Amino acid sequence: MSIVRNSLAVVAASAVLALTSACGGADKAALCTEVTKAMTDYQGAMASAGTNFDGFNKASADLAAKLKELAGKADGDLQSALTKFGDSFGDLKIDPKDPAVATKVGDFAKKAAEATTALGNACV
Repeated sequence: MSIVRNSLAVVAASAVLALTSACGGADKAALCTEVTKAMTDYQGAMASAGTNFDGFNKASADLAAKLKELAGKADGDLQSALTKFGDSFGDLKIDPKDPAVATKVGDFAKKAAEATTALGNACV
């Protein structure tokens, strides 16, 4: 299950990095800063969860809710990117007994990477 945890950590770290370097326009800067904080909080929640996948699932659900809340404050490309990013975390449910969990995490990582790129571009 370390591949699952490592994949989630990479996605979160990539999002923080993309947002830190992309928070540009004054009108978007506050929202992008809130997204960066939410991603940093998610990393902390994942670290606290250890190997507890219920903790991972709760952290992902909480992040999805926060991203959707922030999407409601945005418009245009930023709103769309936040919605997609939130949806990707909302769809993430880790069941270590599921033999396809690595494939599902891989699919999530791809969707999240695409959403991270869109989010970084929208925050410029």
